[in-house]
Amino acid sequence: MDQKEFLIPEWIENLPFPPKKKKPVVITKEMEVSYFYGFPGVQVDCWACVCTDKITLAGYTLPPGTHDEPPGFHLHGDEYYYILEGEAVVFNPEGGETYLMYEGDSLFIPQRTRHQIFNFSNKKTRVSAVLAPKMWADDGMGTIIPRVKEPKFYKGKMGITGEEKRGREEFIRPNINCLGKWPVDPASFRTEKILLRIPKDKRLPLIHGEKNHVLFSFIVSSDYIHFGELTISPNGYSEFEQHEGDEVIHALKGEVVIRIPETDDLELERENAVRSSYRVREGEKMLIPEGIKHQYLNFSDEITKTFFAIAPRL
Repeated sequence: MDQKEFLIPEWIENLPFPPKKKKPVVITKEMEVSYFYGFPGVQVDCWACVCTDKITLAGYTLPPGTHDEPPGFHLHGDEYYYILEGEAVVFNPEGGETYLMYEGDSLFIPQRTRHQIFNFSNKKTRVSAVLAPKMWADDGMGTIIPRVKEPKFYKGKMGITGEEKRGREEFIRPNINCLGKWPVDPASFRTEKILLRIPKDKRLPLIHGEKNHVLFSFIVSSDYIHFGELTISPNGYSEFEQHEGDEVIHALKGEVVIRIPETDDLELERENAVRSSYRVREGEKMLIPEGIKHQYLNFSDEITKTFFAIAPRL
């Protein structure tokens, strides 16, 4: 058995029939192929029901608080997502684009474009995916997907790399470069002296942390203030961060635990089995002063939602 035969499953381009034996057929649940995608520990339960030499129809399910890893990409085909059930956060770690998606929403993923889905909700997310023309390249490339060297997650002030170009196209493609000018350029908007309604679907969603993921949905990010909603999956927690400004939080749903390390040496902190923390119950508020290193945790089996505001800088 050569390398190609070993790496590429037999059903690729042969489901439900080989290319020269295709015919009309109703595909039942029993005819679907089940497979896993992902690294150990972050595997996703997938299915495929059609995979010919011209088109693939597949899909997968994400339980609450999970995501797929590594971020996928296809060398010889475009992919199209359709959200069958639940809600999702779709992320491109190379370009940084992040989108909130709900049942019935769709997404166009051009070939060679990285993509992965996070589920920060209390319910499962089911996704249907159509890919054309090829799921795998003829030479087997794509079966082993390299990691992204520098994923563009939001990591507090460390995630901002200076005065990067923020043209109009950045607001069409919401990503970390929109921080400071979302949903509009604040300086120019102030001269207009008009009100601006910001609906839920106009927020700037950013995934915080390279290893431990939480969702920050920025309602406003300006030169004066940054505020929005923080969502933590069941039994989830964030990476440490600190700000060049004071932060206030208001627990909207569930209880969020704030951990403030007793030393700046995080390696030493990890060796300490007993740590102090602050419990912010639903309806309660908290102040985290400027420069204080902190972490957000959720010890429940439900999502938590917290309103946050940081001024003046992240």
